[in-house]
Amino acid sequence: MLKYIIYSVLAAVIALSSCGAEKRQEQQETEIVPSDSVFIASYSFVDTAADTLCDPADHLAAFYSKLRRLDPLRFPVSDTADTTVEEAIRRVNIIQFGDSHIQGGVIPDVIMRHLHARFGNAGRGMIVPHKLGGSNEPRDYAIRPVSGACGEWSCARIIQGKGASQPIGITGIAVQSSRAENKLLLCALPTKDTLDYSFNKVRIFHGKYAPIIEAPDSLSAGIGTPDIIYDFNTDIDLISNVDSLELHTYADGKFARGPIYGFSLENGRNGILYHAMGVNSACFLHWGKQEEVVRQSTALEPDLIILSMGSNEAAGSNFNDDVFYREVDRFVSPLRTANPEAAILLTAPVQAFKKGEPNANFGRISRTLRRYAEEQGVAFIDLYAATGGEGSAHNWADHNLMARDKIHYTAEGYRIQGLLIYNALYNGYIGHGSTAQ
Repeated sequence: MLKYIIYSVLAAVIALSSCGAEKRQEQQETEIVPSDSVFIASYSFVDTAADTLCDPADHLAAFYSKLRRLDPLRFPVSDTADTTVEEAIRRVNIIQFGDSHIQGGVIPDVIMRHLHARFGNAGRGMIVPHKLGGSNEPRDYAIRPVSGACGEWSCARIIQGKGASQPIGITGIAVQSSRAENKLLLCALPTKDTLDYSFNKVRIFHGKYAPIIEAPDSLSAGIGTPDIIYDFNTDIDLISNVDSLELHTYADGKFARGPIYGFSLENGRNGILYHAMGVNSACFLHWGKQEEVVRQSTALEPDLIILSMGSNEAAGSNFNDDVFYREVDRFVSPLRTANPEAAILLTAPVQAFKKGEPNANFGRISRTLRRYAEEQGVAFIDLYAATGGEGSAHNWADHNLMARDKIHYTAEGYRIQGLLIYNALYNGYIGHGSTAQ
């Protein structure tokens, strides 16, 4: 879709020139636009019949129940007289962990925007300072140092293992300045849709001894210092919605040197809050080794945790099904223990090439993830089968949906994948119990 690609380029130009963005009108609650179905149908190799959600243990029941409370078409707010219960469940929180396919942003962006349009927009969610760390990041936000007001920034990532100089938190990366005194500008950039991603609250995730972080007095709704709930989290409430915000960091005693992990942008409205965290080259094992990731996930109070990995494991030279199973469990088990109310959803990766041929390990990845889901009672979407299964990498390449490295995909290719995940999740919701009434 040429328009989609052009838009992405324009958004990147805007990020370089200005963080200002005009207010956008409130979103309308809509179903999936018909053009999405037409778009997917234009690729005959996509197996929409295989685009289903496997959940034999009914693991997503509680998540669907909470989602239904946000559904204006199926459960209007006026239908309940118990406002206390209603207010307690007006936000549904989703976390997605992944690799480079998630870091690029298109897959989670498609899922998030469809959920927001259908169930309500509670904010942009987590934005990750990848560019401060010298890497790529999604194009609908910007995190930049204010010229002349920052030191040099270094970055550690979960893939570094023991090479990381400090624990790494919820986003999988940690950026740190050479000095405590800094100014950072956070921006929610304009998008091609009508969704409003202005925010009136920022939740900052950071190291225990990170510098104090504050917003300008003219915008801050707090009295004195920001609200520090956990030793890794600072909450800043604002007196009005903004599209950009300048944050000031400074030393205060022992709070002088420490990393920043990310910023959750929230608006205080009912709806979905979607946090996507991807790191280039990451595997289940990388995420599973980071105890801080699991500990900090609890602060986001997730109702659903989506795990979208497996491509890097498939690319390994000595892939072993049982070893992969254990690596999946090393991340899933502590997540479930730390977040007992959250559902877990695994998604299989789409096939890519290896040494010029479709990588057969992707089929093994998919089968192992399905086996894990069935044996451990979590949910599963077989994106590998839905996108054509064995040998499908040829179809993706022939339709110009793959990048030149034949490992990653174009924006249009990622859009297909995001739509398939959303459709499977949404159709599972529509067909579940009382939601089908």
